Amino acid sequence: SGRAGKVPSWHEARHLEMTERLGNLALVLAEEEEDGGGEVPEIPDEAPETWTEEEIREYYRSRGARKPTRETTRGGLEQQRPSTSSECGLAGGTRSENEGKRQEERNLDVKNTGPEAYRSAAIESGIAFRPHGLFPPGDALLSKLCGESHLRPFEKHLLDEEERVVAARQSWAAGNSACASGLDLRCFIDLQSLTAGGSDGDTTVGSRLSAAVRFGDAASIGNGFSAHGGAIETSLDEATAELAKMTQGVMCFTTEANFKLKQKVELHKTYLIEATVTKLGIRGMRVFIEAELKDPDSGQVAALCSVQMANMAKVTAKRN
Repeated sequence: SGRAGKVPSWHEARHLEMTERLGNLALVLAEEEEDGGGEVPEIPDEAPETWTEEEIREYYRSRGARKPTRETTRGGLEQQRPSTSSECGLAGGTRSENEGKRQEERNLDVKNTGPEAYRSAAIESGIAFRPHGLFPPGDALLSKLCGESHLRPFEKHLLDEEERVVAARQSWAAGNSACASGLDLRCFIDLQSLTAGGSDGDTTVGSRLSAAVRFGDAASIGNGFSAHGGAIETSLDEATAELAKMTQGVMCFTTEANFKLKQKVELHKTYLIEATVTKLGIRGMRVFIEAELKDPDSGQVAALCSVQMANMAKVTAKRN
């Protein structure tokens, strides 16, 4: 055929490499089962080419009982096979992997909820390399923010099971996992604004955060159109929440948010987010923040929001 002797493209080469690696994995798992006295039916020949690593591992974990419920066409496209169960008529189908998944209960007796611990841990961690990151080399806005001496890069932190402030492992809105879903948000806290003070004398009013953000294909309306409104609002919600946590403490949560989308936001273009603490409620139990998403060159505002956060540490203290 005309393809004879053709050097594979990077995509084809990667597919071949992955197929070989998964084939080797299947051999290792089969040998482990044999050594352990288990009997697993031989895996289908096409599995290394059409199954994922997790599906191959699940096949051996289940002793061959669980196989992917899809098939691959000659063109390389995956399509769902009709299920033989009674659920075959459910829209979108179902996956056995979702059985038994439940949210973990987190009843934390949090003692240190002030902003100092959060700010210290977040600034020390900075922003780790993001394999799915969306920024190109030499991005002008990101370079500018990194070069400002009064700004410090940081990313979302949360409390772990031992009530330590640690970087979030998985998040819809932050970090590398968000990049894979089309949202790459890089936040910078303004250290000068933390001590500038506000008109009411409270040093957290007037505190500011700047962020560079890009939206990828996975954050689009669909089929390559501009950024989805939900993705735009998520970036603003996340930026304002992180400003609240950096200035008030880790136990701040959004309770009310009003968004205005003034114009479309392009994919694969860098935008600037600027957020400011504008007001604190009684005893600091509520935090009010305003934010804008704008073109860093023209200054034209594409979206803005007003949010109200609840500082649950102070709310709980008031109740007690």
